[in-house]
Amino acid sequence: MNLSFLLVLSISFFTINILPWVLALISKKASGNNKVIWFLMSFLLSWLGFIVYYYLVIKPEWKAELERKKSKRILRNENGMPIKMYEQS
Repeated sequence: MNLSFLLVLSISFFTINILPWVLALISKKASGNNKVIWFLMSFLLSWLGFIVYYYLVIKPEWKAELERKKSKRILRNENGMPIKMYEQS
């Protein structure tokens, strides 16, 4: 066999089969059990498991975490000083 053919074949094998596992393991969007389950889903079901678990579990949690971070922000003026918010009653 030609060496370039084997190189293309091995790169395509890596991209199609192993890349979802690596992406699940190095993702900063998941942690703990979610990361393990995401890896196992992508390991057992490849891209289908990777995509399904991402859109059903990881993405909603990531959006919720971003919303929590936004709600804890301290508003600041142009000089960097905190703006005091007064509650209206």
